[in-house]
Amino acid sequence: MFKKISKKVFCLLCAILFVSNAFAQSASELEKLENNQDVVESIGCSELFDCCKSITIVEGVVPHDLNPQTTSYSVDSAIISGLYEGLFSNNPKTLEPEPGIAIDFRLSRDKKRWTFILRDNAQFSNGEKINAEAVKKSFMKLLSTPNSPYASLIDIIRGAEAYRKGVGSAEDVGIVVNAENKITFVLNSPANYFIRVLCHSAFSIVHDDKNVFSGAYILASNENGIIELLKNETYWDKENVKLEKITFMQSDDIELNTQLYNSGEVQWVTSGVVNPNKIINKSALQYSAQFGTAYIFFKLKEEQTDFFEEDSELSLLVNEESVWNKKEFRNAVLEAIPWDELRKNVFVPATTFVYPLNGYPPVNGFSYTDEVEAVNMMKEARQKYDILEDEVIPLVFEVSSGFFSLEQKQLLVNALKPLNVDLQIVEIHPVTYLRSVSTSDADLFLYSWIGDFADPLAFLELFRGNSTLNDSKWKNAEFDKLIEDAAVASAENRYPILAKAEEILLDEGMIIPLYHPVSFNVINLQEIGGWATNAFDYHPLKYLYKNHIEIKLPNVVKR
Repeated sequence: MFKKISKKVFCLLCAILFVSNAFAQSASELEKLENNQDVVESIGCSELFDCCKSITIVEGVVPHDLNPQTTSYSVDSAIISGLYEGLFSNNPKTLEPEPGIAIDFRLSRDKKRWTFILRDNAQFSNGEKINAEAVKKSFMKLLSTPNSPYASLIDIIRGAEAYRKGVGSAEDVGIVVNAENKITFVLNSPANYFIRVLCHSAFSIVHDDKNVFSGAYILASNENGIIELLKNETYWDKENVKLEKITFMQSDDIELNTQLYNSGEVQWVTSGVVNPNKIINKSALQYSAQFGTAYIFFKLKEEQTDFFEEDSELSLLVNEESVWNKKEFRNAVLEAIPWDELRKNVFVPATTFVYPLNGYPPVNGFSYTDEVEAVNMMKEARQKYDILEDEVIPLVFEVSSGFFSLEQKQLLVNALKPLNVDLQIVEIHPVTYLRSVSTSDADLFLYSWIGDFADPLAFLELFRGNSTLNDSKWKNAEFDKLIEDAAVASAENRYPILAKAEEILLDEGMIIPLYHPVSFNVINLQEIGGWATNAFDYHPLKYLYKNHIEIKLPNVVKR
């Protein structure tokens, strides 16, 4: 996949060749280059060396969905950040919103009308101007795309939810083109978090042609585990995009990836697919706590109604509702699971769902378990719903293969035996696991969720009744009402309202928080600039550049 000679060595050879040519041209130039320091100062990453304007990134083997409107996986976000841009985006250091295709915005007095002013020089990669009509078309396409995971985040726009569900018209959606470079979003109610939502990649501006892009790069090729991006020459900020080419290489071979990094073949290894003990430059190991939570959650099952014919009469059969639809059974299971054992080898244990934020009130989480109490809770649940104590209740738990050790799996199975619950753990290949959750008939699943914007709603939206992100199928009117109330609350009251919503989610026994993930990257920040650790593990490609490389040559000897 790679040339045998490393890029750093190639840069060095190019430099030596350049100097040799200079020697041949003039004896006076030779005199000037006699001193090593002169050579070092005169040679670096210049436009003569293509290797200094490109980088290679190694990632794990994953099937990419590079459509920002249909993907919900963090593994796609790095590439999408280079190919597409929205009205606003997150600053790579502070994560605060900053202008993208929009250069400014205005908020009406009642805080329901957000008017964005677009850049005059914003263009798609095919040269078409990105005007207000193009922005509206992109948002309407998102709302009309079936199963678009983040579409419900903009249900706050007037008429958006009805149109998304196919019961409203496009004309009623509150997205109004005022001028070629001016577009207004009309909301149902004030939403002080709206601009943060728009920073998410799902709200990037897309073209009808999937080969046309709005970001700093274009997709040059995608085959055999190699993805190549080239600089977009029509991008509005192209003068500040320093790299001409970015290559993503997919590999799960940890030892090979380590070797490629140490030899300089690659400049960045993501996803931890590397052996940190064998990385020569230890300062390249970048660890950071992420704005996320790994958790187990229940998926409720809708009652199924079957029709059948008997004696020529149409009859109705309603299937019995799953016991896991009842919070009493779920909470008994949560009380039985040995939290400390499951969390003992993690860096940041999690007892609650929402990642701790400044100003977010403490929430009573899951910090201990009680085996005796779990058995009592299960007895009470069985009595309430007329289920015999000796009846074995199956509980199917689908996990990504390799996530739990054999010891941990046995620990879980044994913990539920006193409740007469038969835990069946089914392992699914990591490549297909996440995409299978929405259609699977299992009862329990495991997610590692990274918040998409710096707000508790980034987590709680996963359980809102009408959310497109709600794979659990759980609906709770009180929970949904609190989410609505928080949208119109003042900044000081908003977090306490959302904390109450989280309390309901935990009380209902829908989730089992495990830990807050830690990101791990290998990248030499003395060589690569424009990259910063942050809680989203968010590193937009447009900011990356290569620092000048000091090249040392042998002493020049006069003849």
